[in-house]
Amino acid sequence: MRRPLTPRERRGTALLILAVVFGAAYWLLIDSWFAGPLRAMGEQAEQLREQQQRYAGVLRQSDALREQLDQARQDPASQTSLLPGDDPDAVAADLMQRLADLINRHATLGGGCSLSQRKPITPEQDDGEPYRQVQVSLTLNCAIEPLTAILHELEYQPPFLFVDELRIRRGKQAPASGGAGQLVVQLLVRGYLQPQVAR
Repeated sequence: MRRPLTPRERRGTALLILAVVFGAAYWLLIDSWFAGPLRAMGEQAEQLREQQQRYAGVLRQSDALREQLDQARQDPASQTSLLPGDDPDAVAADLMQRLADLINRHATLGGGCSLSQRKPITPEQDDGEPYRQVQVSLTLNCAIEPLTAILHELEYQPPFLFVDELRIRRGKQAPASGGAGQLVVQLLVRGYLQPQVAR
């Protein structure tokens, strides 16, 4: 049988229950209805302030960026970074010949390299874009050394070209032991024509 609580213990228990009731009432009535939403609104306001400061910084840089863009357009070096010509089909044919010449220059390097297939690809593009794309698909039989030289030259020599896809697999005629021999390499190369506005 439990002993009865002393007046001091009853007072302490009553105060503890009262504190729990007040805490629950504050959380239910004030925090969840007023303080919580106010905190969320304060966090959203802080995020909006940060976004506004970031966008204001970008807007402050717009004049300098516009000047840099105009300078880049007038720079003669920027003209060599794009493919010359107006007709995408003629430019694609020229690009295929340019790539074939590049591969022939590295044909005797290391294990050798040869072009087995090439074809132009017509990419989907918006009429509103100032730069039109030209894409060429290539299939090579190539050893590692000439392949790395070809990829390096594609990346660093004007006009600027981009390798969108690169698939490499071991050839069927590769030796059973030792080195890989020549690899079968499939490339999708992309370049850009001069802006339509400039033409």
